[in-house]
Amino acid sequence: MILADLLSGLTARISGSLEIPVKGVAYDSRKVGKGYLFVAIQGFSMDGHDYIEEALSRGAIAIVTEYGRGNKACGAEVIVEVSDSRIALALIASEYYGRPSESLSLVGITGTNGKTTTSFITKSILEAGGMQTGLLGTVKYITGKKSSESVMTTPESLELQGYLRDMVDAGMDYAVLEVSSHALSLKRVEGCNFKVGAFVNLSQDHLDFHGSMEEYYQAKKKLFSYISDDGYAVINQDDPAGERLCSELGNRMITCGTDAGCMLRAMNVEEQFNNKGKGRGVPSGMSFDICTPESAFRVSTGLIGRFNVQNILVAAGIARSQGLGADVITEGIRNALPVEGRFERVDEGQAFLCVVDFAHTDDALLKLLTEIRHITAGKVITVFGCGGDRDRSKRPLMGAVAAGLSDHIFITSDNPRSEDPVMIINEVITGISRDNYTAVSDREEAIRAAVALAKEGDTLVVAGKGHEEYQIVQGVKHHFSDREVLVRAIREIV
Repeated sequence: MILADLLSGLTARISGSLEIPVKGVAYDSRKVGKGYLFVAIQGFSMDGHDYIEEALSRGAIAIVTEYGRGNKACGAEVIVEVSDSRIALALIASEYYGRPSESLSLVGITGTNGKTTTSFITKSILEAGGMQTGLLGTVKYITGKKSSESVMTTPESLELQGYLRDMVDAGMDYAVLEVSSHALSLKRVEGCNFKVGAFVNLSQDHLDFHGSMEEYYQAKKKLFSYISDDGYAVINQDDPAGERLCSELGNRMITCGTDAGCMLRAMNVEEQFNNKGKGRGVPSGMSFDICTPESAFRVSTGLIGRFNVQNILVAAGIARSQGLGADVITEGIRNALPVEGRFERVDEGQAFLCVVDFAHTDDALLKLLTEIRHITAGKVITVFGCGGDRDRSKRPLMGAVAAGLSDHIFITSDNPRSEDPVMIINEVITGISRDNYTAVSDREEAIRAAVALAKEGDTLVVAGKGHEEYQIVQGVKHHFSDREVLVRAIREIV
């Protein structure tokens, strides 16, 4: 590909010829090859401008830098200076992969909690309507027949465009993307045109990155600036931030919720239970009516948790924006399977309900444990921790929620990263006013202690890591799966 083609659409100051061939694009100097274009971007802890010399030594022929930093690229055949190298990387990546988003209908879903479940329900409905659908999100990347473990919720722009190209080549019609606030702030989806942008909710998280809830909100809101002129915004209006979005956005809009006035409204929610255990038994699904301005239809799902009503409504709103009818929406919701690590049951024949969930904010924990209390005849036992090197202000908030809604909690490590696990636990404890907790820094030990405590009719919740199969301690990544530990511990007592 000729350099001039890659740079089309960029406003830049250029030194050198644009007619040279480029063999590849990289923003990581370690991945540079002979004849590559290297884009220097600022990362979380490192600045790509500090690695320009290494990129040149590996064969880079053209360097993209930000204005005033081109002197670091002396020796390159071509120096391209731009105002924002992250935007440049995204636009270059789109050109490099042949503008794949123009050949797909992109659905972007943002929010603090529920993005993953909503994305899988959306995929199921679109497929029920005959649409070949790829997915990029927190749990996995699905680009057709290929499926791989997710590296981050929304990939960096170069990888993102590569995955979209894989979807186009595989004959996909739609791509459903979880779009994180980090991705929006870091311009990873520049160069993408979305057919639909959807919002599920907003609660405290990532303030270590965004600084304030207002900045966090503004990052989420940015998704809707990428919607095409003929596209739609689908908003959960039950959420206060969603209600605010509705008043601020100029997009064509579909509102969802339980309040009168929503275009898609949930009514008459009924939960199903099997007869295992005390009380009503173990939850097995739910059904409810979706009311539109024209009609109403009933949907059934094997998903558990009343908080999933909002996720299902948003997915139904996305489908409705694409012209799909009640029959297709009903089938897609019925076909949607539980998502790994999202209210996931672990059943090894024990007499108590055991749930693994990704809840890692105080709001997510509140919704999860409120539902658990609703369905539990006995005691609620919760195992959770808070991540290191992340928003510290939510630690006491999570402690207060867990202690308030549980009969007993085990406060343990999540991913402590570079922090002292005991220090993190102590910060969680500052939010607790009850004497119903045990501090155990070793996560496996905490899970085993919780299993030993659980009795018939109780519910044991292990929250925070969900689908993750690793734990980061002192910067070292170890294999760790909550589900695997639970299965081993339960089998020992059954």
